[in-house]
Amino acid sequence: METSISKLLVVGAHGDDETLGAGGTIAHLAEQGVTVSLCVLTNDDGSRVAPGERSASATNRVSAIESAAAILGIKRLTVHEFGDNRLDSIGQLEINRRVEQEVREFEPDTVFTTSLADLSLDHQLISRAARIAGRPGRGSVRQLRSFEIRSATDTGEASGITPAFRPTVWQPLEEEHLERKIEALRAYGKELEPWPNPRSERGVQALAEYRGSQITRPLAEAFELIRAVV
Repeated sequence: METSISKLLVVGAHGDDETLGAGGTIAHLAEQGVTVSLCVLTNDDGSRVAPGERSASATNRVSAIESAAAILGIKRLTVHEFGDNRLDSIGQLEINRRVEQEVREFEPDTVFTTSLADLSLDHQLISRAARIAGRPGRGSVRQLRSFEIRSATDTGEASGITPAFRPTVWQPLEEEHLERKIEALRAYGKELEPWPNPRSERGVQALAEYRGSQITRPLAEAFELIRAVV
């Protein structure tokens, strides 16, 4: 199977989802001339502070998202104003409308998004919205994939969420693509954790090596193919 990509839309709940899940692949595709657009539905880190302090203490992450996008070669960026870990209060219909609008305006042939297997409810809601926006007969999307996010996808499987993430597509990476992924993660500051956290630089390297070993390549990122028209 071969499905060429010319316009890629990446849809995530939070700034850093795109980098953790597909940063190396985004860098690779952008280098190959693919036009990449990023849609992020939340713009703060409100879940990291106490509920009573959320409005005053939540950090706006737009500048970090912009910096990471530039490093990865993303040309188009939309950041919506919803709050971190509060997408369930918005409602699936409104989220669907936002993602459908992105598909109408950008007209991608390929969409990458988070996995339904993730422990994060935000990730699950975004994954559903991307699948709805990319459904057959409603637009330009010919290929739809989900990516894994360490500490969300693997924790979801360990918590019994089914079906679990099962990769079916691997993107081999060069060392330079992994380096750009890690550089983009650094733009998020405190989101990059110390080892042995899976979101550490070493953890990101380890996952790329593991996925690469599955296809006898030094480095790779893995995806679950949801739908493809060939």
